[in-house]
Amino acid sequence: MRNWYDTLESNAIKPDGIFWWGFYRNAYLEQFLNALLRYVSQGRIEPETIKSTWEKTERIKEYIHQGTYLIILDGLEQMQKSASWDEFGTMIHRECTELLHYFADVPKGLCLITSRYSLKDLDEWLERSYKNLPLIDLSIPDSLLTLRSRGVKGSDEDMTEVINRYKGHALSLTSVAGYLNRYYDGDIKQAPEVEFILSDKDRFKDVNKLLRKYAEKMSEPERVFLQIFSLFRQEVTENDFTGVFRHEMEDTKFNDVLANMSELDFVDMINGLVDWRLISYDKTKGSYATHPLIKGYFESDFDEKDKRLCHKRIYQYFGEYAPEQPETLAEMQPLFEQVYHGCAARLYDEVLYDVHWEKIYRMEEYFIYHKLGAWETDLSLVRTFFPEGDFSQMPLVSEKSHQSWLLNAAGLALLSTGRSEEAEEPLKAAIDLYIEENQIAYASVGYRNLADLQFRTGELESGLESARTALDTAEKAKTDQYIVNSKAFLAWILHLLGKGEEAEKEFREADELEGKISGYRLYSGYGILYADFFLSIKRIDEAFELAKQNLEICQRNNLLNDISRCHRCLGAIERIRGNPNEAEAHLQNALEIARKVGMPDLEIEALLESCRLHLDMGRHKDATRDANEVLKICARTGFKLYEPEAEIVLGKAYLALNDIEQAENFAPSAYEKAADMNYRWQEGDAAHLLGEICLTSGDKVKAREWLKKAVACRSEISDPEVKQSEAMLKSL
Repeated sequence: MRNWYDTLESNAIKPDGIFWWGFYRNAYLEQFLNALLRYVSQGRIEPETIKSTWEKTERIKEYIHQGTYLIILDGLEQMQKSASWDEFGTMIHRECTELLHYFADVPKGLCLITSRYSLKDLDEWLERSYKNLPLIDLSIPDSLLTLRSRGVKGSDEDMTEVINRYKGHALSLTSVAGYLNRYYDGDIKQAPEVEFILSDKDRFKDVNKLLRKYAEKMSEPERVFLQIFSLFRQEVTENDFTGVFRHEMEDTKFNDVLANMSELDFVDMINGLVDWRLISYDKTKGSYATHPLIKGYFESDFDEKDKRLCHKRIYQYFGEYAPEQPETLAEMQPLFEQVYHGCAARLYDEVLYDVHWEKIYRMEEYFIYHKLGAWETDLSLVRTFFPEGDFSQMPLVSEKSHQSWLLNAAGLALLSTGRSEEAEEPLKAAIDLYIEENQIAYASVGYRNLADLQFRTGELESGLESARTALDTAEKAKTDQYIVNSKAFLAWILHLLGKGEEAEKEFREADELEGKISGYRLYSGYGILYADFFLSIKRIDEAFELAKQNLEICQRNNLLNDISRCHRCLGAIERIRGNPNEAEAHLQNALEIARKVGMPDLEIEALLESCRLHLDMGRHKDATRDANEVLKICARTGFKLYEPEAEIVLGKAYLALNDIEQAENFAPSAYEKAADMNYRWQEGDAAHLLGEICLTSGDKVKAREWLKKAVACRSEISDPEVKQSEAMLKSL
């Protein structure tokens, strides 16, 4: 870091800013991204208004590109997968991986990271723009300086012997200094006889030997205090001391030694632990924290029954001041802590219903993601109910109906955040459990979610099968609303496969049944699918009528996801009607909401419609930018359905820019992908585009072949655009 800074100074360059984040004190992804975005944007953006963690990540990259920053990420192992995960050292959150890759690529600035784990995600950058500097050993001079500055007494020879035994481990040296000052007037000869022999990955085992020696010397109140302290995920405040550490706990006298202390003795004890460097105090925040190695030791050195009862008290404590109806994620934080500590106390059933379902979801309002758009947070909460957060195992609630609900919730959250590969297993497990428990109506929902996953990943035939099964089970359950939803979803997949007559029949029946149930036309996401169907067959007025009704209903009920869909559909309608300004306004609204709620499929669909508008307006570079963004999101999420359309946009844009070589790269790929998934509408569009490209390059023979394919495909699916293909073919 010194070399980097000196280089800037010699060139008369000053860094635009220095950002530090300590993950030991705050290991929440969204709070980290909010703080970094607020800093690099210099307050021009209010991060809480952006719900998508990916959008925040992209905005951070944009601002960092504009300046020269020193970014310090301390304790990053809190955001890495530990040995219990499949890939030790990889980032838990893909947004962090994306930022690390960007920091490694960006030519300006410096990112300094401290972590006890290797940064596996940066292996490709090793020795290029990423250097791995082990910091296990402080040098002998630095170690001597550390010990003497902290009041340790003795000869250099005696100190060097201890330093070598502890391998110059900084945390161990600072803590042993506190230990010696506390008990032996700083005499180095009284340092615990512990030998460090293990590698970085197993360093905690060496440190535990030293902490065990400390624990033997500690008073009982100190040990109990540190054991309770180790259970908190966030910084600890003085209010927590009163509400948890010294509060009566049900069915245990574990903390009586703290409750019975005088206030003066309790404060003296805490100050002593700060001096010992076993905990640290942040004066600006008025809060306490500890190193994860210390936290890990005292959390493990804890009777399991007492540990659960302490978690139970923390769960009750957060519940005492959690608001009944929080309106923001910040206000929900005590509820999130309740979920964590309640599950750690094995109160899974109570936590699921009383906290997660009633207060975070607000029953069937699904507040956390429908109103707050916090899919990532929802995913992390659902994970808490699974053994070690593993969605391949059964959730730990007692009733099978609750297990199936959590499995389905996990699959839906994974799908909605673009983790398509991970979503399939819990969705299928939920369906199996629904069927086993004869919950046929819920099985219909599960099959519909599975169909949603399959069609977005390009498995249209599998999606069709799941959608048909969803309808069959809904009809067996005689649940009208589920029949409506299943019919509409089935109709959409039939449409994509080019089965127009069957699709129109299912849409019409769903629309009629919805009218009998609610008095409305088909609405929400299913209504927009119907409007999109009308758009594709050029029944514009019917599409407008339906989309307009949907927007009114969705705005009245604050259904953010569907409001985005409505604006996107209305944007398409206004584009076709020749009203580009109105179209652009709708599409900007659609994209803004899509990014706020953090659903990549909504963002993709809004971007693709923006691409069509750009092409119509002759803004070909804007079209290529948005289409490339779509392909980037598809690569990240596995949503292959959208790739052919994005590549068709690129082919059209490059053709208009007279870049035939680039157009010829994208159009054949679009055709092959569409044909492989039997996506007939894009298959016809790609064949027509290939005909245009061949005609432009002077190959009339190939142009005729492609246009014949376009006419055949578009005729078969009753695509109104067939007339365009027929006219071009006739001209040859």
